[in-house]
Formats: sequence, structure tokens, C-alpha cells
Amino acid sequence: MAGTNAAKTPAQPAPAGGWGSLWGNQDVQTVKDLRFGVGVIGTLLPIALIVGNRALGSTVIIPASMSGSYYTGTRNLFVGSLCALGVFLIFYRHTVLQDLCTSFAGVCAVIVAFAPTAPAPPKTEPAWINYLHLSAAGALLFTLGVFCLVVFRQSEHGSLYLICGVLVLVSVGVGAYTAIRPTSWSTGWPSLYMFEAIAVFSFGIAWIAAALEDNATVDQQGRGPASA
Repeated sequence: MAGTNAAKTPAQPAPAGGWGSLWGNQDVQTVKDLRFGVGVIGTLLPIALIVGNRALGSTVIIPASMSGSYYTGTRNLFVGSLCALGVFLIFYRHTVLQDLCTSFAGVCAVIVAFAPTAPAPPKTEPAWINYLHLSAAGALLFTLGVFCLVVFRQSEHGSLYLICGVLVLVSVGVGAYTAIRPTSWSTGWPSLYMFEAIAVFSFGIAWIAAALEDNATVDQQGRGPASA
């Protein structure tokens, strides 16, 4: 009976590009956990920084940018979250192309954490550190936005990932533009923080959705032996 049932059970198709990666394969459960970890950090960090600053009695509750949290009471939360995000992304394994994208994004996240943005005057820091920070932050968000549009859109919930990817890229673009060329409507309030928060929250939602899809796959695989 076991042999007959096994013969009737179709093989699970591999995702586009295959499960093979540069560093070895990961099971579905591990991929799900890493995706969920990335998503939780993305969705909670923008709010947690504000709540943390208020709870700690920081002088600045909402800094000019999320990176400005480095100079507030939530500095350790900001740095720790980015390091965790970097580790999750670097250790994420799925396909060769995804390995390259997530490893690059993970390295960028760590750079953002340890190469802080320029402080508010009169404090200063070497200009190259600020340039490195801005470049890594832009590359991180851009890569995660493209990931939503190109990789996750291959699933059955492609429209959700399309919306998330567009929100990430548009928010990054508008935020960068208003930071370089301030406008009347973008000054006088932490507009850059808002744009960054939308981008980070959007890619977080996309990664959580992808994790939930993986969870359905794990459940299906778990029911297989029971039905045999």
C-alpha cells in the first residue's frame, strides 16, 4: 500500500530557477522562517523607533529620517534590527539569483547599521561615512523593492507583491528627491522618515506574505504522510 500511494503522489514542482543555491539548499521551513523574520523587522521597525523614543523620553521623537534614530534613544534598537535583518538576508537560500540579491542586500543592511548618517550640526563626521551610508541604504531598499516585483510576483498573490514593490521604489524615489531638492510641502516635518517608513513597511508586508505562502506549503507537506 505504501508503495502504491507513493507512486500516486506527484512530485512537488521546484520553484522557478530551482531550489539549488550558491551555498546549498534550504528546506521550506527554514525559508519560511527567514522570510518571516525579514518581514517582522520591516513592518515593526518604523513604529518601534517612534514608540521607543517616546518611552525613553528622547528629545527627538521622530527624527528627520529612520537613520537619524542612530542619534536618539533607540540607537541600539535601530542598529540591532539592521544587523538582524542583514543576517536573515545573508543566510537566506533559495535560488542562485535570489542568493546574490539577498546577500548583497544583507551586506548593505550591516553597512547602514555601522556607517551612520551625518549627525545634525554642530556635530560632524567624515563625509565618506555619510556617503557610504546613503549608498548602502539606497541599494538595500532598491534591491528589496525589485525583489518584490521580480521574485515574489511569480506566486499566486502577484498583485500584492506588485503593490508592495511599487510602494518601495516610489517612496525611495520621492524621499531621495525631496532630500536633495526640498520642496515647500516636504519641509517642516519628518517627511523623509515617512517615505522611508512606507518603503520599509511595504517590503516587510511582502516578506510576511511570502512566508505565509511557505507556511501553506509546509502544511501540505505535513499532511502528505498522514494521508498515505
